[in-house]
Amino acid sequence: MKQTLTIILLCLFHTMLGAEEKLCPKVDTFPISTNQGKPFDVSPRLAFLSVDEPINTFPEILNQFKTNQVALANGVIPNFGNTAKQFWFCFVLHNDVNHNKRTISFIKYPLLDEVQFYALRESGEIKQNIQGRRFPFQNRDKDYRGFSFATELLPSETVTYFVGIKTDSSVSVPLMVAEEKHFDSYESLDTLMQGMFFGIVCVMSLYNLFVYFMVKDKAYLYYVNYLILAAILFQLSLQGLLPVLFFPDSPELVYNAHNFLYFLFLLSCFPMSITFMNLKENAPFLYKGFMGLSVIPMVCLALLPFLPYRPLNQFGDSLSSFLAFYALFVSYYVSFVKKFPPARFYFFGYFMLIVGGLTTVLKYMGFFPVNVFTENAFQAAMALEVLLMAFGLGDRISVVQKEKERIQLKAEINKQKLIAYGKELKLAQKLQESTLPQILPKFPGLSIKTGYFPASLVGGDFYDLTVYGKQQICGLIADVTGHGVPAAIEAAMLKIAYMQTLAFANKPGKVLESINQALAGNYKNQFLTASAIFIDLEQKVLKVANAGHPALYKFNDESKSIDVIRPKGKLIGYSKEGLYSEEVHSIRKGDKLLLFTDGIWDLWENGDSGEEALLAWLLQRKGESVESLYGGIDEHIRLRNKEGPADDDITFILFEIT
Repeated sequence: MKQTLTIILLCLFHTMLGAEEKLCPKVDTFPISTNQGKPFDVSPRLAFLSVDEPINTFPEILNQFKTNQVALANGVIPNFGNTAKQFWFCFVLHNDVNHNKRTISFIKYPLLDEVQFYALRESGEIKQNIQGRRFPFQNRDKDYRGFSFATELLPSETVTYFVGIKTDSSVSVPLMVAEEKHFDSYESLDTLMQGMFFGIVCVMSLYNLFVYFMVKDKAYLYYVNYLILAAILFQLSLQGLLPVLFFPDSPELVYNAHNFLYFLFLLSCFPMSITFMNLKENAPFLYKGFMGLSVIPMVCLALLPFLPYRPLNQFGDSLSSFLAFYALFVSYYVSFVKKFPPARFYFFGYFMLIVGGLTTVLKYMGFFPVNVFTENAFQAAMALEVLLMAFGLGDRISVVQKEKERIQLKAEINKQKLIAYGKELKLAQKLQESTLPQILPKFPGLSIKTGYFPASLVGGDFYDLTVYGKQQICGLIADVTGHGVPAAIEAAMLKIAYMQTLAFANKPGKVLESINQALAGNYKNQFLTASAIFIDLEQKVLKVANAGHPALYKFNDESKSIDVIRPKGKLIGYSKEGLYSEEVHSIRKGDKLLLFTDGIWDLWENGDSGEEALLAWLLQRKGESVESLYGGIDEHIRLRNKEGPADDDITFILFEIT
């Protein structure tokens, strides 16, 4: 009986001793090889507690975990919203391999003011590191925008970690562990992703600033201001990059800059939104509401030196949520009730931003869990919003320009806006000139003369001549819908499609089919007419295919009539299934060919059909050289210009077999 009692007492004593040795209660040990050293979340085996008064000594920490009620994360990343409490976490790592392992414990969330790391080794040695937003960046063991703590684990060693968190922002603790080499890879990828985001925003800022200088529309300037304050500076603070890139030794500056940039970001939304949606004209009452609300972030900026960080930060979260919904309502009203199309981009852009922003705010407030989606939602949504807003600004320019054109029919053209538009057209003119042949090909036995006369500074016609083989030349002429910048852009698209086609198409029908397949469905729902020819000087053969374009005229000095060659074919862009038949005609010395766009008919139109008059004129001058015929057409253009500007572009190509 006495022996049995002794055994029971020894067992109880051993159990009590084991319980005392377990410094991190309720959690199982993490073998370091569990995830093969790659970054892993410790929340499945993480214990934590909170204290109202901060504790800063290791004995106090151990005492709190022994005497207080400890909660388990149970696989959920801890997230407590905006609170003044201090939180302590503990977890246990075990090196289950036979060599040293250098591990990095790190927290991905960068807005923590004070982060205390303690590592208690089996030998009793304690390693400590204190870092955070309010401490110099050099305190962190790795150059990482979050917080990092390095430990060398000996073979078969078990280390207990304690992490203390306190901040005036929301308490979010995505606590991870990785071997150093895997952490470095993770950090490199994180840096790359951040670089991509800021790269996109910087490029869009410079592009829109350039457009502002071109068109002098203040909406672009306000948008650039918004990008700089919201998508660059505020995001640098929100993502913890200010101490990494700019102020490593100024923690108080980094800390105080956050609220300052937060309210600047909110303030920048107002002028951008008002001009983007033309609120003053489209919704005067809502415009007054915006103007009234814009006073709030101004007041908050003025109060920054006098009010604590935490209440202002909480108010900023509430204000940003309210403004997001208000902006969404206003943009819906302007775009779908007032039918101002550019506001739709604003609506969908802000909808994306609201989804991402509210996800982030609710995560900060403790309502949403911390995961990959909630951590990156706001930044990803802002990148999408930046792109949508850029498209919206482009659409806004188009709508405003149409409105200006309507007003300019009744009033004097504003000189400054005309200059800005002229600069834009100059750029488009250069773009279009680059699509046209700079030097005409020279062939023995073939004389070529071309004419290109746009109705405005930038036209909608296109032509190209390309040497194909030793004795063949491929020619294409097309009439693109419209004039100006859109026509120039569409002509550039056509040029690209045509040049790609020549690599494998050896017949004019194939050329048109390939161009049609490339552009149909990708051409802004517009169509174009085109005619393609192949001239084989060795075989003395002309191959012609047509896509709804005016006919090719063939004649010589012996002709009694003009041969009108126009194979059947649908317009390019109508359907990807379009097939283009070809006609083959023999050619001989003295034959002349005329390819043209329909603008040339207007030169001969005088009450009767311009086409019939042109055919009669060609028949009269059938024996003349291409240089003489070119001079005659040029004379008609000059005479017509005296009557007023042409209604359509004029483009033609003259060939003569010599």
